[in-house]
Amino acid sequence: MSHEAHEPAVQEPVEVVDADDVVIEVADRAQVRAERLRHRTAFVVVRSTRGQILAHRRAETKSSAPGEWDLGFGGAVAVGESYAAAAARELAEEAGITTSLQLVSDYRYDGADSNEIGQLFETVSDGPFVHPASEVAESRFVDPADLDHFVATHRLCHAAADVMVDLLRP
Repeated sequence: MSHEAHEPAVQEPVEVVDADDVVIEVADRAQVRAERLRHRTAFVVVRSTRGQILAHRRAETKSSAPGEWDLGFGGAVAVGESYAAAAARELAEEAGITTSLQLVSDYRYDGADSNEIGQLFETVSDGPFVHPASEVAESRFVDPADLDHFVATHRLCHAAADVMVDLLRP
């Protein structure tokens, strides 16, 4: 029997990267989370035609940040996938829309819950949005002028609070 037969299958492979965003290994997403391994993520902020930001509350069944509010749709970049392709895929999965994306910023997030290198994109859409119940509990537009109040009165996931808010302030 070969050595590979004894190795557990990688259920959801994620590229682990070094500080320069160079892939150093592929690990299972559960291991990446448990060990806070640095990995790639991509997020998309959806703005209405009036400039409002589409905030959403994550489903209570999510393994990461259940029930917390987020300001972008996104997640881990798949093995071999570009940041832009990951952002488009996540937006289609979580908001049910396919639209052009513009790169806003590169970011790094090294928090208690995750260690990420990523890219933040933006798009404009008034919907309609289709959120799978397994991903999103609810969503609503927030005026950028009200962003600080929204952040103060809603429980945001750490990455949104620590990275996105500063990038989205007017």
